[in-house]
Amino acid sequence: MAFNYDNMTFSKLPLAFALIFAALSSAVASHGKTVRIAAAQPRSRLIDYHLTNYVEVLEHVDRSLDDFEQLIHKAAAANCDVLTFPEDTLGLGKWEAAHKTELQQVLPRAVQHMINRLGKTAASHRMYLILCNDTVQPPGTIHNTSFFLGRDGQEIGRYHKVNMPIHELDRERGAGFPVFKTPDLGSVGMLICYDMVFPEAPRCLALGGADIIFHPTLGGAAIGDDDINRAAFRTRAVENFVYIVVSQRGNGSMIISPQGKILAEGKGPDDIIFADIDPFGGREGGDAMNQQHDMRARLFRERSPEAFAILTSTNPPILSRVPERMSVAEATRISSEVLTKGEEEFKAAADLAKLGKTNEAIAAFTRLRKLYRDSWIDRVSAERLTQLTGQN
Repeated sequence: MAFNYDNMTFSKLPLAFALIFAALSSAVASHGKTVRIAAAQPRSRLIDYHLTNYVEVLEHVDRSLDDFEQLIHKAAAANCDVLTFPEDTLGLGKWEAAHKTELQQVLPRAVQHMINRLGKTAASHRMYLILCNDTVQPPGTIHNTSFFLGRDGQEIGRYHKVNMPIHELDRERGAGFPVFKTPDLGSVGMLICYDMVFPEAPRCLALGGADIIFHPTLGGAAIGDDDINRAAFRTRAVENFVYIVVSQRGNGSMIISPQGKILAEGKGPDDIIFADIDPFGGREGGDAMNQQHDMRARLFRERSPEAFAILTSTNPPILSRVPERMSVAEATRISSEVLTKGEEEFKAAADLAKLGKTNEAIAAFTRLRKLYRDSWIDRVSAERLTQLTGQN
């Protein structure tokens, strides 16, 4: 019955046993292959909302794409197999906030240009690519959308953001969490920004078979400070035994293993981070009584979904105890103005305080609190008023 493991000689084995062993050996071999996954951490390249000429806006988009092509080349030089960019890849967010009635003139052209140019660049290196930007469809329906492009530069699929904060609820929600199969990355899922605050979102992708979740974002995974956000990202990975690849503008990019370990973390603007992983491995886990090579084999069989009905209730009991403080319409109005003229008005008020014009500064900050209630301008204006008046 002895045989040579190195040369895989099965001549002395019963045929059925030999075939089974060969199949298992082949599966193990394919699962042992590694890919290099990467996340971009580009510096801020926001397009000025004061621009009203569409040609100028698209020229700024083109200049950003020039820079992003260089980041793709940088990732390719590091032999990366896949690269993800952050949410609002094109930096149009502020411009959109000031020009909501004009999006159909700019977004379709800008987004298609992004996909064509960056997809072609990535394809020249046979690299997968994830991009993320708002899209608009007639008669003006807006989706926050991530795009998954294959090694040939063609779109494999897209995901529309499902979970949105109150000030984004003038957009259309996505209807589900698609998972896209690939021969070398495994099964791929995507989430966008606020999605990660909801544990149900990555869980849906994990239950759908996702091995890797790419997460373009402009924020964290929890409502809290940086430590809480890092802990939340790590928890989302380990509670689903998936790889999570976070791409964020300026800072916060990271790659997390299925066991919740941070494998790579961004160091500065225009950084590229990467890690070599086996998409089908790295999921060992268990307890004193039962260890698994892939803990998902236990985790998703030990659930009790019949007890989870409240998760799909649109009106759970807690909502009767925490009434709404603001309408969606007011929240979206405040958000749009905060991103544009609100920032400028706050700076003007701060300048008055610096110049010693205390009474004018007090009046300005008081006005800002009324105009932008519950925003960061309201909170920081309250702090400035305390400093200026000496009152708590």
